[in-house]
Amino acid sequence: MAHDFNNLLQVVHGAFELIRRKPDDFAKVVAWSDNGIAAAERGASLTRQLLAFSRSQKLELRPFVVAELIADMRELLVRTLGPDITLSIQLDEVDAAVMSDRTQLELAVLNLAINARDAMPDGGRLTISTTVRHLADGDPVLVSGDYVELSVADTGEGLSPAVLERAFDPFFTTKGIGKGTGLGLSQVYGVARQAGGTAQIANGAQGGAVVTLLLRRATLSDDIPTARAEPTEVLAPEAGRIVLVVDDEAAVRTLACEILELLGYRVLEASSGETALETMETIKPDVMLFDFAMPGMNGAELAKLARLRWPDVPIVFASGYADTAQVEAALGGEAIILRKPFNMETLAQTIAGLLQGSVRPAGG
Repeated sequence: MAHDFNNLLQVVHGAFELIRRKPDDFAKVVAWSDNGIAAAERGASLTRQLLAFSRSQKLELRPFVVAELIADMRELLVRTLGPDITLSIQLDEVDAAVMSDRTQLELAVLNLAINARDAMPDGGRLTISTTVRHLADGDPVLVSGDYVELSVADTGEGLSPAVLERAFDPFFTTKGIGKGTGLGLSQVYGVARQAGGTAQIANGAQGGAVVTLLLRRATLSDDIPTARAEPTEVLAPEAGRIVLVVDDEAAVRTLACEILELLGYRVLEASSGETALETMETIKPDVMLFDFAMPGMNGAELAKLARLRWPDVPIVFASGYADTAQVEAALGGEAIILRKPFNMETLAQTIAGLLQGSVRPAGG
């Protein structure tokens, strides 16, 4: 992970250096910016994976295209498998979506890849494929309908009947003491069931093992991007309104303030909860944007005190993924959370939605 993060930071750092040296070369500045944004998005994906491993990531069911998820994982899978294993990815051209937790499905695929690697100590081939299958009435487990079939096949020695029978049982493992928890395949099965499907394991016709996830196909709505969206002009229909930004990290705070000012808002800023409360004594903001993890007074504590002064002013938290549950617990499920890293469009839509009344807390 450290190696991958350093590579991503190198891309971001290099992109900014090039932009600083040749700011007038518009076409190249756009290309460098795209590279930096792509690297930041990959870094966010790695962070989600780390948090999911540490059980700090909140479960989020959203529709997404499985084939795109696998394509995005190619580099991570290549590094995980090592040079002795050939990775073959065969993706269905149909943009078939499922309703699941993207990070958990990423981890399920990664777990399957690691198991396959361990089953091929002398090298081999790992094949990951997706396709759409229709199941008619009569399946003993699943209701009829369309499913996305995600298969992970290796060329190892395969599995005995006894292992096949118990493979998805919690805590069952064929690995030695200290080398496996026995939870990997049971988590894979749980992810599949959560997505309205199931998981199956069998020996392949040409040897090796094949794990197949059948995931209930979801409707691909218009708001699910099939590729990275082009930058669009973001306007603030509530320009001139006051936004109070509180973050102890100067660079993050300055960036948020500059984005909001670009959108047309009047911005107040504070580096701590105490300073923010002093500001609120004399000026009533229209929206408050708080960081959660701050020294001294965290965002949830600040929110409680801010509501005593201005109970009708909406509050947005800019938070890392690990803070989500703590924020919601502190505010009784009424939190509106922007998860870092967020883009300009997301910030603009959230602030404007609050001011227009189209965005509301879960408990509001």
